Order: sequence, then C-alpha cells, then structure tokens
Amino acid sequence: MGDSLVHPTRKILLAATTGGFTHASPVFEIGRALAERGHTIEFATLDGQGHWTKDYEFVSKIHFLGPYATEEQLDAHYLRMRSWDISQGIGGAMGSKYLFDSFWPQTYHGLKAIMQDPTRRPDMIIADFFVDAVKDIMVEYKIPIAIVGPQMPILQMPCSYIPGQPGFQLQGTLTSETASLWLRLKNELTVIKALFQIIKWVRWTTAMRKREGVNYPPHSIKKPNYLVFVNSFFGLEIPRDLPPTAAVVGPLISDTYPPLDAEYETFLSRHKSVIYIALGTHVILSNKDVVKVITGILPLIEEKLIDGVIWAVSKSGRQDFELETTFTTTQGTIRLGDLVEGRHPDWMFSFFVPQRAVLEHRSTKLYFTHGGGSSANEGLYHGKSMLTMGIFSDQIANMARLVGGGVAEPLDKFHFTSDEVHAKAKKLVLDKDGLYSRNSLWLQRIAHVAARRKYHAADLVEELMYDNELRFQDGRELRPMHLQTADMRMPMYKAKNWDLYAFSFLGLATVTGSTVVVSNLLWTHRASLFQMVQSALSYAQDVVRK
Repeated sequence: MGDSLVHPTRKILLAATTGGFTHASPVFEIGRALAERGHTIEFATLDGQGHWTKDYEFVSKIHFLGPYATEEQLDAHYLRMRSWDISQGIGGAMGSKYLFDSFWPQTYHGLKAIMQDPTRRPDMIIADFFVDAVKDIMVEYKIPIAIVGPQMPILQMPCSYIPGQPGFQLQGTLTSETASLWLRLKNELTVIKALFQIIKWVRWTTAMRKREGVNYPPHSIKKPNYLVFVNSFFGLEIPRDLPPTAAVVGPLISDTYPPLDAEYETFLSRHKSVIYIALGTHVILSNKDVVKVITGILPLIEEKLIDGVIWAVSKSGRQDFELETTFTTTQGTIRLGDLVEGRHPDWMFSFFVPQRAVLEHRSTKLYFTHGGGSSANEGLYHGKSMLTMGIFSDQIANMARLVGGGVAEPLDKFHFTSDEVHAKAKKLVLDKDGLYSRNSLWLQRIAHVAARRKYHAADLVEELMYDNELRFQDGRELRPMHLQTADMRMPMYKAKNWDLYAFSFLGLATVTGSTVVVSNLLWTHRASLFQMVQSALSYAQDVVRK
C-alpha cells in the first residue's frame, strides 16, 4: 500500500521490555502486517535485547531505553514463581511484581525522550502488556496505543460468569457454568487474600511515580480507551463479550519458522513416536521434578509407546540438575548425566530447539508443555495432544482451557507423581477412542483460521491511528474516540439508565398511589355516591316523562 491521502503511511513504534522474547514476538507479528502496508516500524526495548529483531528485517531502527535485570534477579524471579502456590493468594508473586515494575521509570523517561524528539516521535505505539509506561505516554502526548497480552487483562472488561481474575485463576477454573460454588468463591478470594500486599504495592507505585514527576494516578479504566489485543483465540480463550477497543487476534505467530537442522531431522527420522518436552525457556526445574518426569517416561519407552524424547531446557533451567542421579530400567542403569549430555540414542537434551518444526513433524506424538501463551498457541496450531503442567499465571489458566478443550491432560506442579506422568502420557498416546486426535484437529483448524487475525489487528491499528490524527486539532478534541462506547463518557446513573428506571418507578408509584387513594375515597363515600347516582337516574327519568 503506497502513501496516499486516504491510506497514509505512518511511523509505528513497537515496544517490549521485560518478560523475554515471547513477549516481543506477538508484537512483532502485528508490526509485520503493518510493514507490509508500507508503514515504518521501529522498536523500543531494554539493553541487550536488540537481537530480538534478527528475523524481523522490517524493523528500521531500535531504541534502547536502559538496562535490564541481572541474571541473579531473573533466577530469583523464576525460583519464586516455581514455588508460588496461587491457591494461597497473589502475595507470593509480589516480589516479581516489584521487580518488573521497577523498570517503569527508565521506560517512561525513555519513551518521553522519543516523543519529545520530532525526528523520532511515532504516530502510534504497540506494546507488550508489561510496558505499562505507554499508558502514561498516551495520557501526556495524546498518542494512540495498543497493548498486546496473552490473555484478557486483569480488572478490565469484567465478565460475571468467569470467576476470578485472568492470570490468578485457580487450577481447573473455566466458567461458572462448570465451576462449583466453592471454587468460584476461592477464585474471588485469591486477590482479596493479598489485600494488604496490594495496598503496600499501590503506595510504593504512587511514591515511585511522584519521584519521577508523575502526580496523576495510574491509568485504570474498565473499558479501555486504547486497543487491547489478546494473543489467543476463542476455542482456547473463553468466549465473552468485548468492547470495540478489544479484540482476540491470536495466535500471533509467524507464517514461517526455522526448519529442522540435520541433527533433529536425523533424530526424528529414526524415531517414529517422540515426546517433546518444553517447560519454558526460563523455568528452573528441581532435580526432584526432573526425576519424576524421567521415571514416568522410561516405562513408556519400555512399553514401546514412545521411542524418543526431545527435551528443550536452557542452561539456567538445568542449574538444579544432579547429573549423577541414576534410573533403573529392564535394560540396566541410566545416569542422568548421560541423558543430558547426549550419550543415549533415544534422548536428546538441547539448549535450543526449533520448536515449531519439531511440533509439525509427524514423529512428534506428544507435547509436554507448561502451557504458556505462545506454547499453547503453537501446540494447537500444529495439532498436538499435550501433557501440561502450568507453573504460574496464564499457564495455570491455559492448562484448564486445554483440558477443557479435550486436547490435554493436566499435572499439578506441587503434587504430580511419576506414575501420573506415565498414566496420563499413555492415555494421550494410545488415544483409544480417538477423541484427543479429533479435538486436536478441531482446534488446529480454528487456530489456522484465527492466525489470520493479525491483519484484523493491523486494521484496528490503522483505524485508531487515523481517527486519533483527525480527532484532535491544536490539542483540542473535536469528537469522541470512534471505537469507544458512549457509556464511558457518561455518568453511571445515565449509562445504566438508573434515572430512567427511577422516573418509571416514580411514575408507576404515582399512578398506583393515586389509584389507591381514589379507590379508598370511593369506598369510604360509597353510600353517598350511590345516593347521588340514584338521584341522577331519578331526575333523568322525570325529564324523559315530561
């Protein structure tokens, strides 16, 4: 699309700071769709993350906003989240909340510097949901923004029949239709249990903002006056009513992906029934959990249900591995170090795996995942049955959704056993009634259709950008935002029709009261009225006779 009066090309800034590459890649996919239309795409991030643009050649410039967390801070975060029991409330995760929110000042000032430079200032910003500072930039510079997240945002767009808050829902929670009263109550209490920690965090946030010269409260609105893009699709995400500013546009994944290299191609050609394990790039598994997983898988190999294992686990994720741990099988003793170091022909441990190519391969029969947003999307897009063990946040919610969709079996990170790993993996691989395969195909077809919605996201970005551009003149707003529903600009009594209900109630009460009063008067004076009627009738008769 060339630049024109009707469809002008503009500069759009993508932003992703904390959370890792999986937070940036969905933002890049929307950027790709916009770049295809001729828009200039730039990227803002923290130091050391510029390599994220390697496969996104359309990014013309990178803006660095400041340093990122240290390895020690990130390890502490992932160990904290590994041990966090969501059923005890959100208090156990607040340390990580403070960590990621502590990058707000440098992100805020970095974005302000971009906005104040006419040569760098964009026409719109599309950001990962961790980049909370973009909401302040929207307020201060009246620039349109879009926020991309893996699920519905918390405390926005409430849905009465979905218990709890997204990211803090207990295991097994889908909707009130399937949840017991007790589970629904526990979900609502999850946030309330941490009320004192939340109050402390609000004070900390307010003080941090004041130190940086921001004296207005954080941006919070139930129906957002910016675009909200959910990187999921109905089928995985629970269907709900959404305002015009929100859209489910996932799976936001590339149409192409790195192919298998010779090593993976050889392994998958020699093995016809492979389980692929990927529990997150940064998840640190305890040696005890590693032992339970391997102990559960070894019998599957002996039963010839699977014949190969590919396990993706980062250097950080291996820090608790005890390589001298041994396992006893009918073929003898196996040492964990031999498996990890590639000395067993049926096991392949890797720091990096071309995940989508492995998932697409016909030899991959089962996907063992933590159920993160990108992982769930990719597993469904490639039609795999899944063994899922959510560690925190959207992983817990996705685990329930994958199970509810009939494509997965769940494992509780605190209570799973090796016997459970074996039994559930066996159930998925055997698939005796064919329902796992059928449901996987069902959601795969939907995912392939839904993956085209990145272009719908691009449409909404252009809509909002063009609307915002002509909605303001010399800093004065000429008309309301075209995607915002009118109730957000009205007092609640009017938006909810409380005044109409009150008027109707008063009118009904007046009519009812008047009827009662008149009826009482008529009844009280019924004798006199009867006499008056009789007199009137007699008089009428006399008149007729004369």
